[in-house]
Amino acid sequence: MVARTLSPTGDLAEAARGLFAHLRALDEAEVDLLLAEPCPVEAGLGHAIADRLRRASAVRTP
Repeated sequence: MVARTLSPTGDLAEAARGLFAHLRALDEAEVDLLLAEPCPVEAGLGHAIADRLRRASAVRTP
């Protein structure tokens, strides 16, 4: 199991800054399942983060 926290304090700017690095690290770890808690704010940065997580969690076909 691999776990990542985008922002321990819930800071959306901090979460957005590290999002791609976390996703790359999870991809390199060959994670089979990605679970994410809903973003508390579905506007602005919160919307962008939620959208990227939705895309990252989509089923990929080889």
